[in-house]
Amino acid sequence: MKKALLATTALVTMSGAAYAQGVTLSGSAEMGIADGGTGEATFHMDADVSFKMESMTDAGLTFGTSLNFDDNAGDNAYAINVSGPFGNVTLGDTDGAFDWALTEVDGAGAIASDHTAHAGWSPGGNKGLDGLNILRYDNTFGDLGIALSFEQDSGNGDVIGAGAKGGFGDFGIGVGFQQHDSSSVSGVSVTAAFGEISGALNYSQVSNDGAADSTHVGVGATYSSGATTVNVNFGRNEEGGADKTGFGVAAAYDLGGGAALQFGYGNSEMADGSQEDRWSLGLAMSF
Repeated sequence: MKKALLATTALVTMSGAAYAQGVTLSGSAEMGIADGGTGEATFHMDADVSFKMESMTDAGLTFGTSLNFDDNAGDNAYAINVSGPFGNVTLGDTDGAFDWALTEVDGAGAIASDHTAHAGWSPGGNKGLDGLNILRYDNTFGDLGIALSFEQDSGNGDVIGAGAKGGFGDFGIGVGFQQHDSSSVSGVSVTAAFGEISGALNYSQVSNDGAADSTHVGVGATYSSGATTVNVNFGRNEEGGADKTGFGVAAAYDLGGGAALQFGYGNSEMADGSQEDRWSLGLAMSF
């Protein structure tokens, strides 16, 4: 009876392992203190779990899905993708072609992302209306990548995007365009790497029918050596003659095993001259 029980248990275990092939579980967590601009530091904590499932057809077509569950309400997301010789098709919470093509100017992490929460950061990321219902096609041809995206929204108008990016040795460039109802955004980003230092420049312009146009420019530099990574970035948003600027600093020290000490700081200067400071310090963990 014991031998039969052991054999059955082993069979179930092997069947479970075979069933789990192509399924990846990962997660992250944060703990520390943060001041989100109120002048008072409070505890900060966050945790999320991610599942990735992937398989392949007999003809070599890859298909899969990714799901992310965050402890912050409303932050749960998922996307489904299919890829093959024709390229990649993704539907769900993913970047539109504009965001896919352009590179942001940050380069280090902070538990509360203070270095990317200042008034000079690109507003909304131009990801789409809500970033939850985007269909994107992308493909690469050598060093050149292209993408097209479409987002349905019956209440606010559909969003159509296009983008391209490429690398040339230590330099890279990305261009993108996005049309939404009566407004459009176009942009370009340039990246460069010089040993332990890398940099990025990001510029975009939003054109609105019947309203003031706006522009955004951001520049950042990242130093990485051994376990230490430091990023400094600056940005400016201008709309109707009113400027909002800001800069951010992030520093991280890798402790190994998926843990890192992180510090973030952001300073904002509004159009009326008022300023806001925010910062965070803590431990980021990945599993």
